Amino acid sequence: MKHDFIVIGSGLAGLTSALVLKEYGEVLLITKKELTDSASMLAQGGIAAVVDRNDTFASHIKDTLVAGAYHNKKRAVETLIKKSPQAIGWLIKQGVVFDKKDGEFSLTLEGGHSRRRILHSTDFSGRSIELALINKVKKVKNIEIWQDTSLLELLVRKNSCSGIQIIKHKKVANCYARAVILATGGIGQLYQWTTNPQVATADGLAVGIRADLGVCDLEFIQFHPTALKHNEAPLFLLSEALRGEGAYLIKIKDHPPAGGSKIKNYEVGDRFMHKVDRRAELAPRDIVARAIYEEQKKGNQVFLDIRHKGETFIKKRFPNLYREVKRRGYDMTKDCVPVTPAAHYSCGGVMTDLYGRTKIKNLFIFGETAYTGVQGANRLASNSLLEAAVFPLRLPEVIHEVKAGDYFDCELSDYKENIKTGNLREDIKKLMWKSAGIVRNHKTMQEAYEKLSEWNSELEKTREINCDFSEVKNMALVGKYILKLALNRKKSLGAHFVES
Repeated sequence: MKHDFIVIGSGLAGLTSALVLKEYGEVLLITKKELTDSASMLAQGGIAAVVDRNDTFASHIKDTLVAGAYHNKKRAVETLIKKSPQAIGWLIKQGVVFDKKDGEFSLTLEGGHSRRRILHSTDFSGRSIELALINKVKKVKNIEIWQDTSLLELLVRKNSCSGIQIIKHKKVANCYARAVILATGGIGQLYQWTTNPQVATADGLAVGIRADLGVCDLEFIQFHPTALKHNEAPLFLLSEALRGEGAYLIKIKDHPPAGGSKIKNYEVGDRFMHKVDRRAELAPRDIVARAIYEEQKKGNQVFLDIRHKGETFIKKRFPNLYREVKRRGYDMTKDCVPVTPAAHYSCGGVMTDLYGRTKIKNLFIFGETAYTGVQGANRLASNSLLEAAVFPLRLPEVIHEVKAGDYFDCELSDYKENIKTGNLREDIKKLMWKSAGIVRNHKTMQEAYEKLSEWNSELEKTREINCDFSEVKNMALVGKYILKLALNRKKSLGAHFVES
């Protein structure tokens, strides 16, 4: 099986890559489950960009650097921000519709931003963007789509990538191409509590590590402050745009047994974020997540309250959130909603340049799987969708460098329906939550690193493979590397917070 290009992943980065590459040859777009299974699909708030005449590139760049604790690569940040209007224009051409008022973009505010610059499509912006691009992809004749297809390995020889090994229809196969684009998303499923979809098992990072591509900043895992505290996995995200539009965070001790639905009134003193940071509820995510974590340690429950904005505003601005939260037992127009931090985004990844190029020829990586340096030690809200669009759109500038590789036969792994992993998947998730979570200490991290190293060694001994086993093996390997880099960083920085 040979194609011009293979794109792995159907989030914004993967779909953008496929639509760009269709102009240069036949594209095979591979996704692990369905096209709609991606973190991009779940994104709510929107996409940050400088599109308002009163906004400036300098302001957005500064906000990104401040949120990232100045650990970002400034050139990467400048490229991201200055290319943002172009990316928005391209998305609109693909059929994405952003909310407008009086002919101008209706912009919202989110944590860490100094002004309103978040474009949105109601309150499920990621879904609107994804559906528009999926609709576009399906209409392109030279884009072939394979769903329910799992990535196993990269096919690399003489420092050149000529394809991938996959599982499709319970069979292992090699697929060849002139170039491979990895856009497999993040690592949220390594954690007990996450907002990420079930497919986010760090597959792209794992194959990158095994190909010795080099990884950076994996210790900076962003925990979204406001996931709905619920027993449903993954946890339902409560968009940062809620706080951008004026929602409060409040703490309540010994609340009524029935939960948030009976919390109608509280003292002004129950708001706590203004005591933690001058930006209060709109501080960067690492600060808000740790503040909620500390309140929970004290025995307090934390709730999000937007009732003061009124029923008309809430239902019009957040129709989908209102409906989904109500389905889970809370009415945002009447109730305070219980929230908790959850693993959300990896600020690090496999090392690339600002065109997605890696140290292996004909291999490009985009989106959350990639490390470009733009996110620093803590991602600024709504910069993730922007990154997933901006860098794949630069492919035309380097596509001439792609030369057909040396296609070679690669030994296939043995597919086996039943391979026992026991409770290892859940054990990894619990261990990572405990040891590489919102607040860390070196003793716990060291113990977890040793345990994950042991599990990883045992998993690597198994010759047989299936989709479940491949995911668990990838989770153990990437978890080990997250802890390795976290142990190497002795001092707190951004999302990496170490107890003294």
